[in-house]
Formats: sequence, structure tokens, C-alpha cells
Amino acid sequence: MAVDFTEKAKRYQAIDEIIASGRKLKWKEIISELGEKYDIKTSRTSFFRDIEELQEKYGAPIDTDFETSGYFYTDPKYRLPRFYTDENAAKAAKLIKTLMDMVKGNPLYKEAQEVFESLSIENHDLALENIRINKDPQNDRIIFVGAPNKEVPAETWRIIDKALKENRVITFDYQSLTDNAPKNRRVQPWQLIFDNGNWNLHALDVVKNAPRRYTLSEIKNLQLTDEVFTLPKDYDFRKMTLGSFGCMCHDQYLDFKIHLHGYASRYARNRIWGENQKVEADKEHPGQEGEGIILSFRSNQLLSIQRWVWQWADEAWPLEPKELVDNWKNRLQKVNQIKL
Repeated sequence: MAVDFTEKAKRYQAIDEIIASGRKLKWKEIISELGEKYDIKTSRTSFFRDIEELQEKYGAPIDTDFETSGYFYTDPKYRLPRFYTDENAAKAAKLIKTLMDMVKGNPLYKEAQEVFESLSIENHDLALENIRINKDPQNDRIIFVGAPNKEVPAETWRIIDKALKENRVITFDYQSLTDNAPKNRRVQPWQLIFDNGNWNLHALDVVKNAPRRYTLSEIKNLQLTDEVFTLPKDYDFRKMTLGSFGCMCHDQYLDFKIHLHGYASRYARNRIWGENQKVEADKEHPGQEGEGIILSFRSNQLLSIQRWVWQWADEAWPLEPKELVDNWKNRLQKVNQIKL
């Protein structure tokens, strides 16, 4: 059953304050005060369930007076830690829930859920999967969006998770953008990368002895082998490139120079795109509002940069290197040949 973290947290804190007051109120009196003072409506059944949970989950030393049947703390100094009941913690939990939905269905979600529960926000009812996001305008003020992604089969997640944990070689069929048909791959799985809405496997192609990236949703006939490998010290993708253009990179570094103006210029000037980056005013092509720039940097992400420059249409064109300029001219020629 889903639990509204905020409401339950408020109720726990109110009950704690009432019992800690030392007035030894009976259950009917506590329920009445919850409604009148705290504007919290609850039933007899819910109240007794709350008392039981406070005792069992948080070790609250709650007892009833033999003569008055009123509730009190056997340890007068006890107070329910605010970490469990603070409204900010409730908001944080909902925010985490929204963020974690992006990786739901894979082992990362399970691990995050275990960490979430280990923080003792509530070990059972407030697991990530049980936090309910009410249709309250306040709950829609922080959201996470991304590119559409394909669903990855559960079996794919299971095998890759096991392979990563045990450093086991895997085999699968995969068709890259340059292949005419799927080919069988034998790889050492090194790292999972979430890029632009898609999960990618950073791995060593054993046959080619070269690092490659594979989109998980495109992997077919995945098999786990008994072959164990030693994870190299330099396996981390972030050591191969700055990754400013996603998870595609190459061995060769090139020096890039790109003209940008308009929105493209404003978007690019305050971000890091590569090593040795420089932003200079383009005096020859200043643009309508004088915002034209020449963006220079060094990178090993040629294919991604080719697509990036092209997506800006007339607001960007390449100056260097030759590989980038030729690709842009070739795309332009093909577009000009289209008859609409």
C-alpha cells in the first residue's frame, strides 16, 4: 500500500509532541487534539497502528498509565528524531523518488532503494516504490526530463549486473551504425553509462582489443561466459574523454574551431566542450546582434561533434578540422538535393 510520506511524517511528529508534553492523554484525547490543534484527521485503528510502528521501528518508549490509561514516555527525555519526521525530509524523499524513476527496472534502482531504506526514513512503508506522489501543484515544481529511451529487458539487466560484479566476459549480437547486419561480440564489461536517455555499456572488445560503447536496448542474444577478466586501472570512461558530447569517443584527438551565433552562441559560450577551450569574438561574422563567436577546443569525439554542429542549422558552421568541415559540406549538399 502506498504511503504519503508528508502526511505520515506530520502525524508522527504531532503524536510525539503530544506524548512528550507529559499530560498523559488517552487515545481519544490525542486523536481529538490531532484534529483541533494540528488539523490532522486519523482513526482509532490508524492511531494504534502509528503507536505500534513508533515503538517497533523507532524504539519509542511509549507506555500507558495504569490508572488513567494515558500515554507517556517511560524516558521523559526521549523525542522522535526530526530526521524521521521533518517535512524537508519528506520533500527530499519525493524528489529522490522522481529522480529514481528514471532508472527504475534495473539493478541501480534496487541498490538505491536499499540505500534509501538504510537511512531509516522508514524501513518498510517508505521504500522508494511505496512513496506516493500526490497530484499537488507543489509536487510538480521540480521534475526530471530526458530523451525518449527504449525499455531494456530484465534479463539483459540481470546478466550485465552479474557480469559487472564478477568481471565476467559476455557475448552478444550487435549492429552498430556502420554495420550492415548484426555481428557477434565478445567483450569485457567495464562500466554502465546513462547518456541522453539511453543506457550504454562501456566495454573492451576482446577481438579488436579496443574499448567500445554499446546501447543496451540494441543488444541481442546476450550470454554470460565463465571467463573472468581483470578490470584495468584505466577502465573509467571519464579518463578517456571529458564526455561533453556524450559517450561516443575515439582514440584520435583533433583541434576544433566552430563558428556560432544567435542562440547557439549563447548556449555554448558558458560550457566546457573540450580541452584547451577558447571563446573569441568572430569579427568577420559577428551575427545580427554581434554575438558571433569562434569556439576552439581539443576533443576525441568527432562523430558526436559532427551531429552537434549540424543540429544548429544556420547558427553554426565548422572551420576546423578538415574531417568536420567535409562532413558538414557533404550533409549540406545532400539537403540541397532534396526536392520538396
